[in-house]
Amino acid sequence: MSMSTSPPRILQATAYNRVVVGYAVDPDRVASFLPDGLVPVERDGTAYVSLVGVELTKVRVLGLVPPTFRRVPAVELRVHVRPIEAPNDQNGTWTVQAHVPRHLVAWGARLLYDEPVAVTSMQPIRRELGDSIEVTYRFDWRGREQRLRVHGARASVTPDPDTLARTLISPEWRFATTRNGTLLQTQIDRPAAAIHRVQEHHVTVDWTSVYGEMGNLLQDQDPALVLLSPGTPVTLRWRKRG
Repeated sequence: MSMSTSPPRILQATAYNRVVVGYAVDPDRVASFLPDGLVPVERDGTAYVSLVGVELTKVRVLGLVPPTFRRVPAVELRVHVRPIEAPNDQNGTWTVQAHVPRHLVAWGARLLYDEPVAVTSMQPIRRELGDSIEVTYRFDWRGREQRLRVHGARASVTPDPDTLARTLISPEWRFATTRNGTLLQTQIDRPAAAIHRVQEHHVTVDWTSVYGEMGNLLQDQDPALVLLSPGTPVTLRWRKRG
């Protein structure tokens, strides 16, 4: 899609301290959770669900700087999907559930993109440890702390285009559905994201309590891939009907 015909920019920000924990799942099992019109992206017969922690900084909405949006942390569970008629290499995501610490942020995400967003206390932490970096996302759900922590080398590399790392770290679309079932798609503009080499990770999540039946797919699973990205500019355009 050329820039001249692209929908207008709605949100611009820097995706900072982005942690992506990818889980391999059975495509048929995860497909049953998806709305009509979407199917899982598959690699060698495997579909992927990812848990993502991110801080959005330098946020602009419609070109304006919202006073409470300068630094917005979020934790999101998403499925990597594509429209049924699209080629398998069209890379997008569908959000199972996102969590943010501010009601205004949740309201804006629901209004602009029809995505499920809950509000809870959240504490992102970044620690610089010599030649390594540690990033932690903590959030509360039903009185219990959920935690996502990754430790990686300070040096960064850019993953090759046709790799699982690129699929998980740089989706090109976000998909959602309205209450009446209309499929919406949002184009994402961003450069290829660099990643730190992850040396250690810890995920402490009560999957079923936080994510319901979708969480059952991930209970007791080890991640297929864990990524840590230092920061990339990102632009979300106005949603279109699929």
